[in-house]
Amino acid sequence: MQTFGKTIRGSLPAIGLGLISAFGLIAATTVAAPAAVAQQIKAKKEFVENFEAARAALQAQQFQLAIDKTNAAAPFAADNQQKATLEQIRVAAYYSLKNWPAVITSIEAAFQLGVAPDLQKNYKAMLAAAYSETGNEAKALELTTDYINTYGGTADQYAYLARNKLNAKQFGEAATLAQKAIEQAQKDGKPVTATYYNIALSAYGQANNLDEYYKLLEKVAPILNQEIYWRPLIEGAKRQPKYKRDEGVLDIYRTLEQAKVPLKPQEQQDMGEVALNAGMAIEAERVLSPLFSAGTLGGAGDADADRHKRLFVKVQADAKADKAGGLAQSEKEAASKPTGAVYISTGESYLGAGDFAKAAELIKKGLDKGGLEPGQVDFAKLRLGMAQMKAGRKDEARATWAEIKGDNGSAWLARVWTALSKV
Repeated sequence: MQTFGKTIRGSLPAIGLGLISAFGLIAATTVAAPAAVAQQIKAKKEFVENFEAARAALQAQQFQLAIDKTNAAAPFAADNQQKATLEQIRVAAYYSLKNWPAVITSIEAAFQLGVAPDLQKNYKAMLAAAYSETGNEAKALELTTDYINTYGGTADQYAYLARNKLNAKQFGEAATLAQKAIEQAQKDGKPVTATYYNIALSAYGQANNLDEYYKLLEKVAPILNQEIYWRPLIEGAKRQPKYKRDEGVLDIYRTLEQAKVPLKPQEQQDMGEVALNAGMAIEAERVLSPLFSAGTLGGAGDADADRHKRLFVKVQADAKADKAGGLAQSEKEAASKPTGAVYISTGESYLGAGDFAKAAELIKKGLDKGGLEPGQVDFAKLRLGMAQMKAGRKDEARATWAEIKGDNGSAWLARVWTALSKV
């Protein structure tokens, strides 16, 4: 199961949650004058002139000049309030210049001097971001955790912590924090980004937590609607206790197609051959034709070209016969059979041929006639739902799929098709 988590982690865009974006930080370029300057008392002339020059430079985004003028004012600062005001300019300028070690030094100096309450929250966020940018993730994590405990966290901040827990292979904590990111985004009325889901999926996958992994994947796949989510969800049917390849693999391929997951050439070939062996010649022809047209099968580079050419000749002949009345004849013969199996297989052929209304009609007849094993009933209902959905009867399809309870992969795929019906 760990491979699923690694696939999610490795196949998607980088998580990319730095603390600057997580905190949404910008450096304030407006700095109020300390009371002594505003009231024109106590402050020395040299302090006032250099302070005002530094403040003007900061507002003009001349950050190095602001630092130089601040340094010139420093020897003339009369008290901690004046010193703290200079540090405020330094913090903003160094932050704008991305001089992270200097940001750390200035903020820590500011806290020693005393930081106004309205600045403390932003300074703590900046300090955590600066430590992260210098590569000191341990300190950044400590400060971010303290920040969230004090002020509460945003979705991005929870996701930042979750990503770091994931990197540290602390999968339980990573999943919990990622879920908090998801919940916080929903609470704030903001979109839940793929990043939050990816962290949680990676954590569940690498911890081999199957139940939570698939539960979240089933929720995420129709939201993000990408192959990286649909494929592992659909192929999860193979993990069901009573799954048998010869009973369920064709439906897995059909589900991948419905989810617009591109089949690999080997998968296309397998799907076509399985369909042919199941008597679905028209479906087999549709699936295999592109491979022969491209020369993937039967071409110069195909080591087994002769066998594949003979196979395709049979596929085309059987498909032609079905289209010319073979399926209609099969329907007639189904009426005299002791069970509904022939009705169902004929209906499945119509499903593969694209006649969805006829497919639904015949599969329903087969189910009503009965005489089937429970596993056969479940897969018949799965295909009935497929036909109903493709015929535009989504509500009927969902009701049909809701009846399936088997652990042979049919109920699993029914839930996937239910999700697909809502995309």
